[in-house]
Amino acid sequence: MNKLFILGLILICLVIYANSLNNDFVLDDSILIVDNPAVKSLKFLGRSFYTYLGDDSVMLEKPSHQRLIDKKYRPLQILSYAIDYKIWRLCPFGFHLVNTLLHLFNAILIYYLLLNIFKDALVPKFAAVIFLVHPIHTSVVSYISGRADILACFFMLLSIILFIRFMGGNLWGYYLLSIFSALCALFSRENAPLLFLFLAITLFALKARPKYYLYLIPFILMDLLYLLWRFIILQSGGLIINKELLTLSLRALNFFNIIPRYVLLLIFPRDLHLFRTTPFITRWADVSAITAILSAIIIIGFCVEFRKNRPVLFGIFWFLAGLMPVFMNLDSYRNLLGGAMMAESWLYISSIGFFVLFVIILSGIKKIGRLIIVFFIVFYCFLTMVNNIYWKNNLILHKNLLKFDDKKNYLRLNLVNWYFRNGLYADAKEEIAKFAVDYPNSAQLYYITGDYYFATGNPTLAIEYYNKALSKSKLFFVYYHLSMCYEMLGEADKAVNFSLEGYRMKPYYIPNLIRLGDLYAKAKNSQSAKKYYMLASEIEPNNQLIRGKLKNAQ
Repeated sequence: MNKLFILGLILICLVIYANSLNNDFVLDDSILIVDNPAVKSLKFLGRSFYTYLGDDSVMLEKPSHQRLIDKKYRPLQILSYAIDYKIWRLCPFGFHLVNTLLHLFNAILIYYLLLNIFKDALVPKFAAVIFLVHPIHTSVVSYISGRADILACFFMLLSIILFIRFMGGNLWGYYLLSIFSALCALFSRENAPLLFLFLAITLFALKARPKYYLYLIPFILMDLLYLLWRFIILQSGGLIINKELLTLSLRALNFFNIIPRYVLLLIFPRDLHLFRTTPFITRWADVSAITAILSAIIIIGFCVEFRKNRPVLFGIFWFLAGLMPVFMNLDSYRNLLGGAMMAESWLYISSIGFFVLFVIILSGIKKIGRLIIVFFIVFYCFLTMVNNIYWKNNLILHKNLLKFDDKKNYLRLNLVNWYFRNGLYADAKEEIAKFAVDYPNSAQLYYITGDYYFATGNPTLAIEYYNKALSKSKLFFVYYHLSMCYEMLGEADKAVNFSLEGYRMKPYYIPNLIRLGDLYAKAKNSQSAKKYYMLASEIEPNNQLIRGKLKNAQ
C-alpha cells in the first residue's frame, strides 16, 4: 500500500473537515447523546442491545420526526457514543473527531479494496479521494448522529477485505474475522444485511472460483437471524418497509426515477439538505414515469454494453446494491415529508460504485481526463467545507432546512427551542406564529406558546397554555415546565406533583431528578431528596454538581 498516498488522504481529510470539529450537537444529537442515559452509564448501556433506537424507556423525549428513527436498531452506534463520552464527556469536538477519523478509515479501506480489483492504481486512488472529499457525505460525517452510516460502511468494507485475505490462502482466521465484522455491521445499521451482495459483487469482479460463493452462506444465515432478532426486539417495527406500500411496479418506477436524480446530485452536489424528497409517481401516465423508464433502459443498456468488463459492472452493481434501502424505504415517510424519500445519507456506501464508474469514464478521456478529475476533487473539497458550516449549530441547520421546506415542517419546533435557550424571545415568537399557521390548535403549538410566556416571566399565562397542551397530548416537558411555573408561584406541592408525573413518564431525565431532589430538600424532606439525587448520580456518576447535592442531603 502506498504510504505516501495514505498520508495524503489523512492531510486532505483533516483540512476539509477541520471547520466541522467545533460544531455543536444538533438535531437528534441531544436525544441520542446529550440526554441519553445509555451513553453516560454502564447500567443503561446494555439496554441498547435489546431496545430500538428511539425507545421511550431509554430516550427522554420523542423528536418531532420520531417515525424516522422508531424502526432503527443500532446498539453499536450507542456503544461508540458511550466510548466517546468516557473520553470527551459532552464535548462535541471529540464526537466530531471520531466521525471524521472513521470516514478517513473508510476511504483507506476503499483504496485497499479497489487495489484488489484494478491492476492500475489510478482508479483506486481517485475513487478513494473523491469518496473522502465529496460534500454529499457531510450529512453523515458532520452530523454526529449520522455515525451509523459510517460504522456500517467501515465494518462492511473491513469484512470484504478480510474475506479477500481469506481467499489468498484459505486463512480461516481472516474468514472468522470477516464474519465477526459482518455481525458488527448488523449491529450498526439496517443496510448491513446487504453485505452478502457486496461480497458476491466483489467475488464476481475478482473472478473468484465458484467454491468461494458457498462461503457466503453463513453471512446469509446471519442476516436471517438478525431479522428474527429485529422482530423479537421491535415486534411490529421489525419490518423495515412501510405498511402503506406502493405496488411493486410503482415502487420500481419511483426507484428508477430517483436514480438519475442521485446521479446528478453526485456529479453536481448543490442545495444539499437532510430531508430531500421528490414527488411520487402514482400512475404510469405521469410525466416523470418517462424519466424512470429511460433510467432503467440506460442502466440495462450499460450493463449489456460492458458485459465483459468486470470492473465497470462492479461499479454498476455496487451502486445499485447500495441503493436497496431507497427501494424499500422511499415511501416510508410519505405522511411526514410528503414525497418520495431520497436521503443523502443513503448514498454513503452506494456512492463507492458510482465514483468507480466516474473515474473509469473520465480517465478514459485522453490527456484531459485526469485534469477533469482533479478539478472535480478541488471543487468537491470547497463544497464540503462550505456544507460543514450548515451543521454548525441548530440555528444555522434549521434555517437551512426550512429554506427548502418552509411549510408544515415540525422541525420549526427545534428552531423555536434554540431561540428560547439563547434568550431571543422576539425571534421565537415570530417562528411560533408561523408554526400556528401550519398546526393550529395543536398540542405542540400550545406547548411552545406556554414556553414563550414562561420564558418572558408570565408563569400564570404559561400554565394556561400548558394545560391546553395537556388536553391534546401528554407531553413530558409540559409537566416539567409546569413544575417550574408552580415553583415560581410558590406552590411547592403542585410543583412536586407535576415533576413526579414527569418522572413517571421519563425516569432518566437528570434535570427533573435534580429538580425533585431540590424541591424535597427545600421541604426539609432529606430522605426523598437523597433518593432522587441518587437516581441522578446513577446516570451521571461523575457529575460533581449531583455529588455535592447528594452530600448535602445526607
